[in-house]
Amino acid sequence: MAARQTSTVTDDNLLMVYFQRRLIKTLDEQVWFYQLCEKYPLPEGSGTQMTFNGWRRLAAASGTLAEQSANDAVALSSRSVNVTIASYGRGVKISDLLEKTSIAPPVQGAIERLMQAAALTLDNVVQLAVFKNVLSQIGKDRGNTGLLSSLMSTVASALCANTGTNANRQFGFPVVFGTSAARLSAVSATAPSISARFGPIGIRKAVDRLSNFDAQPYADGNYAAVIHPKAMSTGMGNADLKQWFLNWDGGPQQSVWKGKVTTPLHGVRFIISTNASRYAVAAHSVNLTAILSEGAVGVTELGGGVEMIVKRPGPSSTDNPYNLFSTASFKLRAVAAILNPSAGVILATHERI
Repeated sequence: MAARQTSTVTDDNLLMVYFQRRLIKTLDEQVWFYQLCEKYPLPEGSGTQMTFNGWRRLAAASGTLAEQSANDAVALSSRSVNVTIASYGRGVKISDLLEKTSIAPPVQGAIERLMQAAALTLDNVVQLAVFKNVLSQIGKDRGNTGLLSSLMSTVASALCANTGTNANRQFGFPVVFGTSAARLSAVSATAPSISARFGPIGIRKAVDRLSNFDAQPYADGNYAAVIHPKAMSTGMGNADLKQWFLNWDGGPQQSVWKGKVTTPLHGVRFIISTNASRYAVAAHSVNLTAILSEGAVGVTELGGGVEMIVKRPGPSSTDNPYNLFSTASFKLRAVAAILNPSAGVILATHERI
């Protein structure tokens, strides 16, 4: 008869499981869209809407003045953009028993997580204006399958709600394709061309549009783009982009944008965020990189921004007679608007990791 061993396997009921009280780091997304916007607070008692106004440009003189007569006067016109704020929120219900027994304070943890959820929500509010006004199709938490589902065979000039030419108009800014093909669906899903991938060719096209419409860069002299890491990973495999960095020898430059990932490329600084919207299905994966200039997007908030709310059971509460739970939540009321469609552009490029 073989000897039987007494070990941690046979006497596992005598072993304690030690809980480390220092919690594991949570990997939080970086959010940038809100930081690139013009901020316009909506004062209390001023309704739920805000209207932005601006003058339209006047053309240069079309002829010389006669010695004793003036040319005809032209009309000075203006334009306006009207928006209505919407409310957003998310809450957590925490049991009284968990608060008394957990190794980490759950209410404090809920507040920390809700603050990040609020930042993502505000980032998505801006993306509703930049991309499509469909909450279920923007940001990392809503999936990646809806943003271009019916638009892959649409030409770029028809995609913008402000400048498009047909019923497919969806996006807040004009769209530029990296590829020379007229439609994104024409690009090979398995072997996209160099121009179809994220790199200098597509960026040059986007910057050409911005500069031709006199879009002004930010204070550091560059346009700013929020880019998904999948696009940057694709770019690092693009021979054109690698050659650009190989020939760049200026050394690191100071930037007003913490977290920027590259040196300026054609006058654009790129900032990575996994919350940047993208489209990914079995047939195609497309990154939509918003390249913005000063004054492109405005955002208005009511009540000073995000409100954090913690409610404990009290003597007057009727929905919690046994004091079984507390709640933590956030609430924000905001809306973003495209203030100038010519001050931004969306670059659509195919992924190939």
